[in-house]
Amino acid sequence: MKIGIAGTGRMGAAIGQRLMEPGARARGVEPHREKTRPLAAAGAKVAATPLQLAALSETIITILTDAGAIDAAYRGKDGLLSGNVSEGFSSR
Repeated sequence: MKIGIAGTGRMGAAIGQRLMEPGARARGVEPHREKTRPLAAAGAKVAATPLQLAALSETIITILTDAGAIDAAYRGKDGLLSGNVSEGFSSR
């Protein structure tokens, strides 16, 4: 499973590393690029934007600390919701 993590600070990185243990392919995105280093060192891909993270992932976990970070990750330029969010969903 391709899991994306938006917010790869201390907790997000720990969750990502734990999820990689059973073989999931974790990816991360973080506006503070230095926070992605532990996941990248463990073999995760680092997305440049939340939109790219969404395109590369089957599931996304968000671990963001404040309303501004949440708004930017979801609704900002190249945010998680700026792409085709209905792609892959069925009406059933």
